[in-house]
Amino acid sequence: MTRVHYFTQAVVEELRAAVPGHLDWYYEAGRKGLPIPQPPEAWREATIEVEPLAPLLQPGIKHDPQNALAFYEALRQLTPQQASDERFWAYVSHIQCADYIRERWLAKQPDDREQASARARNHFFARDARALIRDHGVSRLWWLGRIASEAYPEDPALFLEIVLHRQDVRSALIERPSVSMNRDVLRGIFFVMRDQWEGDKALFKRETFRAWMVALNRRGGVVLLDALPPEPLDRLLREEADRVLEAV
Repeated sequence: MTRVHYFTQAVVEELRAAVPGHLDWYYEAGRKGLPIPQPPEAWREATIEVEPLAPLLQPGIKHDPQNALAFYEALRQLTPQQASDERFWAYVSHIQCADYIRERWLAKQPDDREQASARARNHFFARDARALIRDHGVSRLWWLGRIASEAYPEDPALFLEIVLHRQDVRSALIERPSVSMNRDVLRGIFFVMRDQWEGDKALFKRETFRAWMVALNRRGGVVLLDALPPEPLDRLLREEADRVLEAV
């Protein structure tokens, strides 16, 4: 077990600014240390202890569900506030999990230097909540694991299998904090999709799923849906799902 560390904010900003001049470090497997000369007191130590994180991760999109659950379990002690701190995730991505991120997200370097820099920043840094959940190479795994464990603790692996099945579903339910952080609405939507998963999966088709989301927004959006008790919420979600399926 080792203590959790995090960069100082000054180091995060220095690293972010230095990305265009150190693309080899971000795209070539096996690079260690930091892409810049290590500043004095570059990181600080927290009180949380964890096992090494890199051995938990397997590259490849098909491993995202198991990676998310393993990563979240290893870092379950983190509070949402701590898990929203870019300084921590910048440390983890650069010091512990760089090769995983390179293989999973940066296997091919774009010829355009600006595009290559943007991709590296997307997966090694995270300025806001959406980037933490959607883009950062490993923070997204923690948040996937937490969201699944909160929304469907009975079987978080099944939750992730279903929600990550299609990009449209993942984008609408996980990558938008207004939905992913609303447990009751997310859980209700999942129950409808779970029933579809065991059937013909018609609701998973791109246009059908989008039509369902539009219909739910028309009925009041996440904020108003969240005010409904469980049974009326479930009834509304299923009514709108049936309506769009009948229109196909």
